[in-house]
Amino acid sequence: MPSSSDLIIVPAVEADAEAIVDLLAPYVAKQIVLPRTADDIRAHIDNFRVARWRDRPGLAGCVALRDFGDGLQEVRSLVVAQKQSGQGLGSLLVRKAVELAAERHAKRVFTLTVRPNLFRNIGFTEVPVTDFPQKVWSDCANCPKRQHCDEIALALDLETWPEPG
Repeated sequence: MPSSSDLIIVPAVEADAEAIVDLLAPYVAKQIVLPRTADDIRAHIDNFRVARWRDRPGLAGCVALRDFGDGLQEVRSLVVAQKQSGQGLGSLLVRKAVELAAERHAKRVFTLTVRPNLFRNIGFTEVPVTDFPQKVWSDCANCPKRQHCDEIALALDLETWPEPG
């Protein structure tokens, strides 16, 4: 796990947009996350959190929220720089996103992912994707994997957050 003295997870700023696009690029190429343009990221910058190095320039990871209304938020655009993969940074970013959703008075947070264990370890549970018709109509309809989706839907009820223990 990255040392807390090496990284800080903070709100993204508009100047981070290109670096976020660069972080997303290898995962977009593998169809793990949906593509985002720098303009789209800038337009929704308040929804992004980034893992920033304390002692050098650059980003080590990012995560975003999307508000679907009625207390429902999605964790999306979760990526970690390939050199940081497997060190726990993804979990830290998800926790920050969940904390942000709670601050925004969300009732439920969900994600669609090919890495469900990362979310299960935080307290998310598997649910049918049909629980999120807003997501299906807005993103899944245009996804290149829509006919053979390999993503698993998971959700977290924020009334149980933080998790016990």
